[in-house]
Amino acid sequence: MFSVSAFSAADDLNLTKRQADAVMTITNVDIGDDLSTISATGKMGEYGTVYVTYNLTYATSTSGFVSGNGRGAIDADNVAAGAFRGIWTREGSIIKIRQIVQINDGTQNFDVIDIDMLKDTFVIKAYTLK
Repeated sequence: MFSVSAFSAADDLNLTKRQADAVMTITNVDIGDDLSTISATGKMGEYGTVYVTYNLTYATSTSGFVSGNGRGAIDADNVAAGAFRGIWTREGSIIKIRQIVQINDGTQNFDVIDIDMLKDTFVIKAYTLK
């Protein structure tokens, strides 16, 4: 069984960072009873300018599953595409997302994301799985 700690999950798994941490700016939040959506944009190393949407479904009022998609404009001719699935929990005003990302070039990431609901930005820590 796969278990993820709320603390330094990626460090416990001895994963290597794919790139420097990426700061993302929240561009939209849509709150719903069964589904909430968070969209963001930012510069993300080898993926260029990235646009991402997180779809959060609820198992409880403070946890559930996350899925979504992202696109990264690497240059004028190349766009990376990724899809992800994972889990989320909320502790106070912090939403913690832990997800597996499948990129269209065949690579895979384990992302560690902590969204502070009191701020308009958050950081994505991307670790190499494949």
